[in-house]
Amino acid sequence: MPNFSLDSLTLTDTQPMDLIRAASAAGFGTISMWVQEPALYPSPTCTPDKETECKQLLADTGIQIETLEVFDLHSFPVLEMYRPALELGARLGGKTALVLNYSNPDRSETADLLAKFASIAGEYGLGTNLEPVAGGHTFSLLQARDLILSSGADVGITLDPHHVIRAGGSIEDIKAVPEGMIRYVQLCDGVAQPSAELAPLEAIADREYPGEGVFPLIEMLKLAPKNVTVGIECPSLTRAKAGKSPADQAIEALASMKALYARMS
Repeated sequence: MPNFSLDSLTLTDTQPMDLIRAASAAGFGTISMWVQEPALYPSPTCTPDKETECKQLLADTGIQIETLEVFDLHSFPVLEMYRPALELGARLGGKTALVLNYSNPDRSETADLLAKFASIAGEYGLGTNLEPVAGGHTFSLLQARDLILSSGADVGITLDPHHVIRAGGSIEDIKAVPEGMIRYVQLCDGVAQPSAELAPLEAIADREYPGEGVFPLIEMLKLAPKNVTVGIECPSLTRAKAGKSPADQAIEALASMKALYARMS
C-alpha cells in the first residue's frame, strides 16, 4: 500500500496540534498542514504561535508533513506575501506547497504566476503541486496540465476525485496527463449528483469516505502513479457534530482507504 496522508480539511475545524495527534493515533505517517491564512475553518492554521508545539509533536510522533496548504495564484504582490507561511512550513519539514488558481482569470498571467510561485517555494526547499478545483479558474486536469506546460516550471498536479467529477471530468482526463506530472492523490467519495442544498458545501463540509459513494475511485487509482503519497480529504461537519473526535475520524478515514486498496488487489 502507498504512504497514506491525513489531509487537514478532513478534520474540519481542528487545531493543527490535534491533527498531528489524531494522525498518530490512527496510524498515518503523513499529514497536510494548513499554514497560509485564511483557512476554510478558524482553527487549522499553524500560525507562528503554534509552531513550537507542532514541531515538538511532529518529533515525538514521527509524523511528517507532505503538503503545505493552500496558496492562490492571485497576483505577484500576493505571492511575495506567502513567504512567511512557506518559510514556517519548511521549518516544520513540509515537502510541497499546494497552489490553486481560484481567483485569476488571466491565463497568460497565471502561467507566469505559477512559475514565480514555484521559484519562491524552491527557495525554501519546497516543491509545488497545482490542484485544479471545481469553481476555480483552473478547474480541470487538462487545464492544470496546460497551465503547467505553459509556465515551464517543474510543478506537479494534485489529483482530487471530487474536483475531477464536479468539474465535469472523467477518468479519461487522467490518461491525458503526462507521465510524472501527477505527484499527489487525494481520496474522497460522493453521490452522483449532489442536491441543490449539498452542492455549495460538499467540497468543504460534506464529502464521503472512499467506498461510500459512486466515484470511480478504483479506476482512477489504477491510472494514477503508484509511487506517490495518497491523502484523504473527506471533511464532514455531520461527523464532527455527531461527536466523533478527530482521532475517531482519522481512524475511520484510514480504514476506508485500506479497504479501498484491498478491493483493488
